[in-house]
Amino acid sequence: MSRRPLESLTGVGEVYAGDVLLRRSRYDITVWTNDSDDVQARPESTHIDGHIDITGIGEAVVLAGPNQLTLRLQDGRRLRFKLTGTGGSIEGQGFDPVTP
Repeated sequence: MSRRPLESLTGVGEVYAGDVLLRRSRYDITVWTNDSDDVQARPESTHIDGHIDITGIGEAVVLAGPNQLTLRLQDGRRLRFKLTGTGGSIEGQGFDPVTP
């Protein structure tokens, strides 16, 4: 079974640890699904991964905890994520509902 990209997202967003803004950062993120999955029927079948620029925020991330991070994208969505590598590789844990 292969996977295919649903959405590619690039831009500059804001990285938060809890409610604290750590910095603005470039991001490059892809939302994937398996070819056989019906995303409308099973939205949990998606996988999100990518990269953010973490230059200069490593210590803040360690203090906040790597599972308490959120990236506010340019389109307003908020992606909960965890770092999976020291170079800025990330794995998305899902988008928060958009609030007006």
